[in-house]
Amino acid sequence: MASENTPKKKTSYRAMTSLVTTWAFVIATVTGVVLFIMPKGRVAYWIEWELFALTKEAWGELHLIFAVVFVIVGVTHLIYNWKPFKNYLAERIKDSAGSHVHVKKTVYGSLAIILVFFGLSIYNLPPASWVFDLEDAIKQSWIADPDFEPPFGHAEEVSLPGFSQRQFIDLNEALAALKAAGIEVPDKRMKLKDIAALNSITPLDVYRAIKHLEKRPDIKSRLTPADVEAWFAGTGLGRKTLAQVAEELSMDLPTAQARLKRAGVEAQAQDKLKAIAEIHGMEPNDMVKILLIEGYRP
Repeated sequence: MASENTPKKKTSYRAMTSLVTTWAFVIATVTGVVLFIMPKGRVAYWIEWELFALTKEAWGELHLIFAVVFVIVGVTHLIYNWKPFKNYLAERIKDSAGSHVHVKKTVYGSLAIILVFFGLSIYNLPPASWVFDLEDAIKQSWIADPDFEPPFGHAEEVSLPGFSQRQFIDLNEALAALKAAGIEVPDKRMKLKDIAALNSITPLDVYRAIKHLEKRPDIKSRLTPADVEAWFAGTGLGRKTLAQVAEELSMDLPTAQARLKRAGVEAQAQDKLKAIAEIHGMEPNDMVKILLIEGYRP
């Protein structure tokens, strides 16, 4: 029969490699865009952010896997096409006098471009810094309300007693408030993220149920640098503007600006504390110490 004589079609591994390279590139690009626009980790974990039912970790893992796949199949693709690639380079070298491509200039030029962008990224200079600023602005746009932010980094990983102590909340009052809100806590030693998972809510929802119980003591008139570190380290003040920080510290804005100015720091109301600190080679906590400790100098 004719069908018996029909030759079997062979699988083209070269074509398959090219297609896998293309698809890996597309997926790595998409996941890279998602990682660029997703909220920062502290917020993503706090509100249990998801996109298309995938968490922040899942998107990061997808990006990593397909970046690796892209590299592997890319190298394989080059091996399959090494002969034509080598011939192409050989032709260019032979015809260097009349060719439109000057091999040395092309190689050195491409290397120079890579080095320039590497340096711009390392030293946070334009246009690389513009990309970083855009990413930060997009990530910050997820925070529609300051209450959406965790009170400190990885707060969802802390046990309820530890969280309550950190936020100056009475543990028994917290347990009563959670019970009144219909949030089940079978073991008071549970982490906030576990309480949230058990009740199909977010760590943010757990915090909102007990936030009104915070009884933060008045700031002492005489603070030490160690006091400031203990009270404010990891609370995210660096992400806030000077006006917001002054309000949180129960300090009027002109007084805050005057204290910074005496320390040689000029700052406007809408300047972020982290940006002010970076300009002057300091940390955000150094700014807080200047504000709260009269005469403090880093």
